[in-house]
Amino acid sequence: MIQEKINFNRELTEAQNESAQSLKLLQENGFVVDTTEWLTIKRYAERYGLTTQVVTNWMARGVIPSDCTLTLPELNDLRLVKNQPYR
Repeated sequence: MIQEKINFNRELTEAQNESAQSLKLLQENGFVVDTTEWLTIKRYAERYGLTTQVVTNWMARGVIPSDCTLTLPELNDLRLVKNQPYR
């Protein structure tokens, strides 16, 4: 078994740089996401005590309406959910 040490500071810096580049790309194309209004599926699940599978199923079944979701093709089809409870 190979164990590799992870440099968390480097990983965090890389993630922050990638995030900044993504936001810059969106802004250059006239799209601004209000992060208080929209959440990733993972963050939505964490905030409302659900699993990501439940949120994805709700999206597919229409429990979460399509006008309350966003797909960002510029970010590998990242899907966002409007920050509000559904049921």
